[in-house]
Amino acid sequence: MMRFITGLKGIFKEPVYIFIVSSFILIWGLILLNTFFRITWLGLSIFIFGGGLLLFVLVLLIISFIKPINQVKTYFFVILLIIGLILASLLMNSIYFPTSDIFFLITLIANQIFTAFFAFKICMDSTTKVDDFLYKKEKSRIITRSIEFIVFGFLLWWIMRITLIFFSQTLTILFSTVILIIQILFWVYLLLMIIVILKLIVTKKFSAYITLFFLLTFCYVLYILLDSIFGAFYSTESGDLTYIIISFIFDVVLFFYMIGTVYSRVDYITEKLKIFKVDTIALFLILMRIYVQISKILPRTILDELKILQATGLFVIFLFCTLLLGIHSIIAHKPYKEKKEK
Repeated sequence: MMRFITGLKGIFKEPVYIFIVSSFILIWGLILLNTFFRITWLGLSIFIFGGGLLLFVLVLLIISFIKPINQVKTYFFVILLIIGLILASLLMNSIYFPTSDIFFLITLIANQIFTAFFAFKICMDSTTKVDDFLYKKEKSRIITRSIEFIVFGFLLWWIMRITLIFFSQTLTILFSTVILIIQILFWVYLLLMIIVILKLIVTKKFSAYITLFFLLTFCYVLYILLDSIFGAFYSTESGDLTYIIISFIFDVVLFFYMIGTVYSRVDYITEKLKIFKVDTIALFLILMRIYVQISKILPRTILDELKILQATGLFVIFLFCTLLLGIHSIIAHKPYKEKKEK
């Protein structure tokens, strides 16, 4: 978790990133206001400013393959932004409909892959951080880690039970699908728990954090379901301000975690990925988020089946991360004391 904070500090040392991220958060907030109030001039302002920022980041992304962004002169950024805003106002439709809904879906899928992976990392990093803190207390760690396992396990059972009861009240196709997803998640948890037990038998090391990991991943899956499947009903049709704010805060936190984590691995990325520099990956993540968020306010012809497919795709990717990367994390994770000794 500290690595993510260090990454954010590093990225915000660069003025251009401060401008890009601040502008994007501003646009994001305006999009939510426009979703709630439906003001014509506000939507037009989002198109122009968002389009200019989109082109601005796209050009910087291309430049990042050639030279570090911090070596680019300030006057070039200013000129590039002005040109981007002018082009956005003149070629608005070209920016947002290069290949209609197909391009939007491709961008959305790429965004889902990154989002699912980093959501998994938040869940795993948070749980191991808590467990490492408890492990440091040598005199009480057996008791505290046992309580950790039991309490979060009980909370998981209680929340899953309430969720199943709620969705079982009305057996529609949609609610039945939600129940099926929860059942699949249960079997994934069971498999991971078997891995935890086998590790305990073979190595005498107990992954007490696993129930907290299950709890966090289950809450995220619920968020996927509510945001992707029911979001359109709760946010745009009913104009539920609470839902809009909570969804916005969650997405912003995840966004900051993504770029902070990427920027914290500067040395690793430079060593392992010769072509893709850290600036390239960070700008690509920002570019995807800008396009996806701004495209949400455009009139689209995506069918309900495709919307459900998007939600299912995000769930499948997250499930893949939870299962395979979860097994790897359980086996590879070393308690705080062992890390320190190494």
